[in-house]
Amino acid sequence: MKKTLAALIVTAFAASAANAAVVYDNEGTKVELNGSLRVIMEKADKKEYDAANHSTKKSNSALRNAGSRFGITVKHNLDNDFYALGRVEFRFDDTTSRDKFGGVYAKRAYVGLGSKAIGELKFGRQLTIADDLTQANDYDYGFIPKEEYIPTAGTGVVRYDYKGIEGLQLSANYNFGQTNDEKGNPLKPGIKNAYAVGALYTVGDLDARLAYGHTNFETGASYAHRLDGVLASLGYKFGDFTLTGDFAYGHEKFDDEKTNKFYVAPGFAYQVLPASKVYGNYLYERVKGENTKDKTHGFLLGADYQLHKQVVVFLEGKYVTTKNYAENANGGYAYDGKTKDRAIGVGMRVFF
Repeated sequence: MKKTLAALIVTAFAASAANAAVVYDNEGTKVELNGSLRVIMEKADKKEYDAANHSTKKSNSALRNAGSRFGITVKHNLDNDFYALGRVEFRFDDTTSRDKFGGVYAKRAYVGLGSKAIGELKFGRQLTIADDLTQANDYDYGFIPKEEYIPTAGTGVVRYDYKGIEGLQLSANYNFGQTNDEKGNPLKPGIKNAYAVGALYTVGDLDARLAYGHTNFETGASYAHRLDGVLASLGYKFGDFTLTGDFAYGHEKFDDEKTNKFYVAPGFAYQVLPASKVYGNYLYERVKGENTKDKTHGFLLGADYQLHKQVVVFLEGKYVTTKNYAENANGGYAYDGKTKDRAIGVGMRVFF
């Protein structure tokens, strides 16, 4: 059996399927392999200005990895409509090199139990419900900062999903403490614990999503640092034209200091041809602290073309400006600098 399974895995790398290659399927056990190679050729620059508008600029041209991955999913059918599952997904970008191809590490790794009647419960390194709370189209330059309102993933997450009602998904997750990201780099600040609940609903051409999350951060002191966030997303299809809107509100408290923030992000996508679409997004975000205020405007435009059901090429660009303000002696706010972040790239993804 081991030799057969190994041969099937090798065959799966040479052949492609719609979403995943089934490398083993026998006696209620299924093993699937999937992944994608993602590369982008880009030109990017970031310009920072101080309060006197003196600037420093960093430019970069690169041909780099843009999220290449592969993963294995195992599912065992149990008695009474129950099943057990496990998945591990690897990435290749644990590096400081310019091309972003480097050490392999486990981005996702989880196990779980489930049934169609009562839902699915998973444990491990995985996404949270907040990851589903955007509908804007992008490939590599997406700038909607939903992870700054509710954690979108974690290294120790318990997640429950119920899909027993047509068109509706109900989800909840709990994040255990986390001081490092998936690559082992320190989080600043670390997460003490977090939880989130959410719902996704589709009916006809309408797609509506909502989530609430609460996060407690590590402080190493007696005072608290917490964040409450709400994410919402709406999408509606008018034939080949889709309108989307992503929204968020957050309230953060660090000791006695309070920060309120929100964003509004409308977007569109138009299916020009069966194999090609154009898309765009806009972001406005405001973050207001006790003595500071930041305003961000972002624009993204792109177009793609599907060469094959498993191959897509795209052209995408972004322009993001953040202005910073500091409270002055009169109780108002004065300009304190800004950042301009621009990038344009041509990319390709090959799935298997």
